[in-house]
Amino acid sequence: MHTARSVQAVVALLLSSVASAPAFSQSWQFLSAKAPAVRLGLSLSAHPCSFPSDSPLAALSGDFPLSSNLLSSCGFPKPAADHPAASAPCNPATQSTQPCSASRDIVRDVLNTMGKQGQSILRARDKVLEILQTGNACSDWYRAKDPNPAATFRTLNFALDRDSDIYVRAMPEPGGIQLIRNPYVAKVVQGDGPDATVTINVNGAFFFSMGTLVDDRFEGGPVNVRGPRPINVGPYTGGSFRAQVLALLHEFGHVIDLLPTDRDDFEGKSRQNTAEVLHTCRAQVESKEKPRTLLASR
Repeated sequence: MHTARSVQAVVALLLSSVASAPAFSQSWQFLSAKAPAVRLGLSLSAHPCSFPSDSPLAALSGDFPLSSNLLSSCGFPKPAADHPAASAPCNPATQSTQPCSASRDIVRDVLNTMGKQGQSILRARDKVLEILQTGNACSDWYRAKDPNPAATFRTLNFALDRDSDIYVRAMPEPGGIQLIRNPYVAKVVQGDGPDATVTINVNGAFFFSMGTLVDDRFEGGPVNVRGPRPINVGPYTGGSFRAQVLALLHEFGHVIDLLPTDRDDFEGKSRQNTAEVLHTCRAQVESKEKPRTLLASR
């Protein structure tokens, strides 16, 4: 059995080693390791809380790296978590009772700095999160590839492409057929997983319902403008809430590699992928329940 004097000696030695250690990251990592705390806890195992009032341990209330179980059993407050982000993720569906903290959702903070376009993305993002974190056919489809699709989707970043093509292009095909190609709506790296960046075309159907139709002449020359033409996302008018939600669900399918790549879309693969998302998720996209309006972070 160890006496109280031996405990004082151990604590004094540990405190002196902390005070005299150089301020290098390696030293900090070593000193913040739990091994000293475990050894100290074992030396007190016979009477873990019975130390004299004048001993160094009597003045400690969680600042010294004792184990949290030992501190709580001796009446000291349990140390707080080192990383606030480790707490439960922000849930837009429970805003009225559990408001989200800005520190828990950095993506939300960024979108709140992007003006009206950021707010449009944010509303569609909230709706997608609502869909993915509840039980329904749409979320079940995504769970076949990702066991927690809402958590993965919450990590996605968003960027705006302001320099993309603004025209709807009519391209001549053999036999007198014309292929109509709209400005892209959004894009992401195929299979990029958590923290991927979804880039949204500010000139496309995510924000606008109309585009300008022009003849695409491969040999060059002046642009022949035909006039305005409606642009959509699937069956939904461009710029509408449903179009935006469907666009984000489509891109998320690429993020987790649930949908095949459709880059450039010369063969209509993007439309096929949108149709597949809509086949499974249409009821959720068109549900009358709207995501709660969230206040901008301050």
